[in-house]
Amino acid sequence: MLSLALGLLLQVVRGLEYTLIQNYNASNFFDGFTFFTGQDPTGGFVDFLSYELALNKSLIDNISDVVYLAVDHTNVISLDGPGRPSVRLESKMTFTEGLFVLDLLHLPVGCGTWPAFWTVGLGDWPANGEIDIIEGVNDATGNDASLHAAGECTVSKDVDQTGKWKSTDCNIGHDKNQGCGTTFTEPYNFGPDFNTNGGGVYAMEWTNSSINIWFFSPENVPESLFSPSPDTNDFGIPGASFSGPCSDSFAQKFFNHTLIIDTTFCGGWGGGTFGTGEETQCPLVDSAGPDASCKSFVAMNPQAFNETYWAIKSLTIWQ
Repeated sequence: MLSLALGLLLQVVRGLEYTLIQNYNASNFFDGFTFFTGQDPTGGFVDFLSYELALNKSLIDNISDVVYLAVDHTNVISLDGPGRPSVRLESKMTFTEGLFVLDLLHLPVGCGTWPAFWTVGLGDWPANGEIDIIEGVNDATGNDASLHAAGECTVSKDVDQTGKWKSTDCNIGHDKNQGCGTTFTEPYNFGPDFNTNGGGVYAMEWTNSSINIWFFSPENVPESLFSPSPDTNDFGIPGASFSGPCSDSFAQKFFNHTLIIDTTFCGGWGGGTFGTGEETQCPLVDSAGPDASCKSFVAMNPQAFNETYWAIKSLTIWQ
């Protein structure tokens, strides 16, 4: 009995024992994802291209051990069309719980942009839940991580995290589907500063009782992260930590998720906040509202999207 107790204690101290189940990199990335070509569910001013079209238009590449996912940055776009060409990738595999690690060199930036790395259930949204790991719009400088759930779901604000709470109510009906979310505060975690600092690593640990998300700049990546079995106890305080009281039902609210990486434009969030805020540089058009100004800017200024691309070194999943 003593040895059993010691074994259980050691497991708690060391954290969960993880085994690598998937490693997406430049050699196999496009084999593991499908290219979504339908209308953007978030209402974005975007034309999501197929693999063949994206390759033909040089929006995707996998050279020098890096995966590139870009947007059209050479053509003026008609305001009457679907929007600026981009890509939205969805993983062929589905996941419930685990440790998800995205190693990046570059994030999409720019007025009108809405890049995101997230997981979402395959059932009727939001029945299986949604976890937004990396997300931001326009000229934001801080990453917003959030959960979106069906039914009553509130998480505790009294947790150890470095981020700043936006809301603790995860229900989609709360405040126009804001969800429960946290804005990261670590230096260089999003926007142009992320790119000039050489990128970084985002890690999300998803269990049936908590969801924690960390950001590590290149100089602060814990050695354990890329070991044969990462130990999240070495990761430090997460930027976002979601747990209790709703976490008692996380297993019923978040399951069977596909991974999505995309860049859209304007839409419900990006268009609604375009040109707002004290420090924004996104230009409002005279006599036009934020959304119309966003679409006009995105359509008429292709050169503004030279830096609107993902540069991915790897995406690893552990369970």
